[in-house]
Order: sequence, then structure tokens, then C-alpha cells
Amino acid sequence: MKIFKLIILSILFLILLLPASCSTWWSVNEVLGKNTYVNPAYKDSPFYTTDDEIGFMTQYCKDNNYFNRKGTEEEKLRECIDGELRYAGLAWMFGGFMLYFSLIIIPLFLIYFYFYFKWVRKNYFRT
Repeated sequence: MKIFKLIILSILFLILLLPASCSTWWSVNEVLGKNTYVNPAYKDSPFYTTDDEIGFMTQYCKDNNYFNRKGTEEEKLRECIDGELRYAGLAWMFGGFMLYFSLIIIPLFLIYFYFYFKWVRKNYFRT
């Protein structure tokens, strides 16, 4: 029974470890200002200095064949720019979600981590 309990608790430990470590990495980079939500191609283009995001998106969509959208040239361009601008907002939303998610999951993981290793030490490393 102790082995079965160890297996179940270890699986739960690993399940909590993955999101806690990923959200920790993301949150630390967010706090230090290393996360960027700006398209690197936009940052390297001359449109970045003039703050012409629509001009960049127009050129970006044309260079990438409108990302295989269907319709007339004008429809493809409009849909492509709309889609790319929506992705930019989604990145900001995801970043905010990860910050709050880490504020919840990291304390849960640390509490579980404390009790898990306390139990393992008591049951398997008696002195």
C-alpha cells in the first residue's frame, strides 16, 4: 500500500511540477522585462521607428502570400491584417493569464512539495 501511495503522490507531484516550472519561467521573464510581445520582424523593420504597424502588416502579409487566405487581393489583405492584429492582442492576454496562473499554482506546488517530502522522509528515510 505504501508503494501505491508513493506512486500516486509522485505522479501528482510531477503533474504540479510542470505547470509550476513553466509559469515560473514565464513570470520571472515578465518581471525582468525579458518577454516581448512584439513581432521580431516588425522590430527589425523600418516601420518600427515610424510606429507604422499597419504598413508593416500590409508588407508582411504580402511577403508571406497572405498566409494562404482565399478571396480577392483586397479581401485577403484585410483578413490577414485583421488576423495578425488579433494574434498580437492574444499574446498580451496570454501573458497576463500566465502571471495570475503562476500566483495560484506556485504556492500550491510549494505547499504540496513540503508535505510530499515530509511524508517521503517519514516513510522511507527513518533514522
